[in-house]
Amino acid sequence: MSGNKFNNQVGVVCAKCSYDENPVGARRCLKCGNNLVRTIVPISNKVGRFDLIPYVFLGLLALIFLIFGGFGYYYGQQFRVLTNNNNRTISSGKSSSDLSDIQSYKSMEEVQNVPEGTFNFGGSLIFASLVAQGTHQAINQAFPKFLLRYAEPVDNQPGTKKGIDMLLNGQISFALSGRPLEDIEHKRAIERGFRLDQVPVAIDGIACYTNPNISIPGLSVPQLQAIYTGKITNWKEVGGPNLPIVPFSINMKTTALLKTLLDSKVGDVSPNVRSSRDYTVLVHDVATTPGAIGIGAAVLVATQGTIRPVALAPSNSNQYVPVVKDHRLNLTAFQNGTYPITRYLYIIIRRDAKADEQAGVAYANLLLSKEGQQFVEKAGLVPIR
Repeated sequence: MSGNKFNNQVGVVCAKCSYDENPVGARRCLKCGNNLVRTIVPISNKVGRFDLIPYVFLGLLALIFLIFGGFGYYYGQQFRVLTNNNNRTISSGKSSSDLSDIQSYKSMEEVQNVPEGTFNFGGSLIFASLVAQGTHQAINQAFPKFLLRYAEPVDNQPGTKKGIDMLLNGQISFALSGRPLEDIEHKRAIERGFRLDQVPVAIDGIACYTNPNISIPGLSVPQLQAIYTGKITNWKEVGGPNLPIVPFSINMKTTALLKTLLDSKVGDVSPNVRSSRDYTVLVHDVATTPGAIGIGAAVLVATQGTIRPVALAPSNSNQYVPVVKDHRLNLTAFQNGTYPITRYLYIIIRRDAKADEQAGVAYANLLLSKEGQQFVEKAGLVPIR
């Protein structure tokens, strides 16, 4: 992205898409959302899109190939995966997307190529916090003929997955996502004759909270994962009372929350996890069910008085980081990377050279403008510019 605040600093290179302008300390790639390896290159010394270090690396690979011939090629094909700093295995394939139309503007009024008409969008419910802070009102003031309307799915079960499905099926103009696009979604788009792009616009944390009668010092991320996969079923196993744990999640079939928490283990979700339609229902369910625990967007936890926020610790440590501090969302922990579960929030664009693509690009640019990022911060999310 041109003109962002990370210019002339150092960039962390993403092993999946090779994007090299991620800020030092970032845990996920700003472009594709995957966890980052610790390869750092000076942005100010780039040659095109590559640094001298990759050139040396490629030269060594070429030498190895010449020495080992077909043997080296064969085994290179078999091991086309990279392991990141969190010991997850990720694909080494690169994105073919060109985000040159995602620019940096100071005000919303400066954003170019904003189309006229009514455009439907759908997907992640967390973006409702942006609307509540007057973001769309400001957009309407800058561009009165650019009208936005949230579209509910037919089955009345909104969420990230459902929004992306609706976008693929041509039911909405752009989608809001709490996770990166998956390979199958890219494949489905190509089969339909277009591409999908994802543009990160904010950072959010995944919060954990319990029924107010449950009092524990905190949970480690592995303990929280074990609760949602059914390996931990009683609060006494994590320092609480002798009471069965009743886990809740929002819209289990459409939410990105469990995908973010469990990653590759998302298929192992316990059958005991109960599903709530939306965040309001989820908070009510946890507040009124003995032994209940819920996960949700961090921004929505700080304002709730009927539930008890739970501090989280990375790995198996007891270095608990509170999601709420001094009755406010602990944004500092999200910004400096000490909070253990964070995620990027994305605008998903349908690249079909039509008005819907123009609407998605415009909406992303509006949120990424300096004015738009101020609304992001007001909504309790972490700006990325």
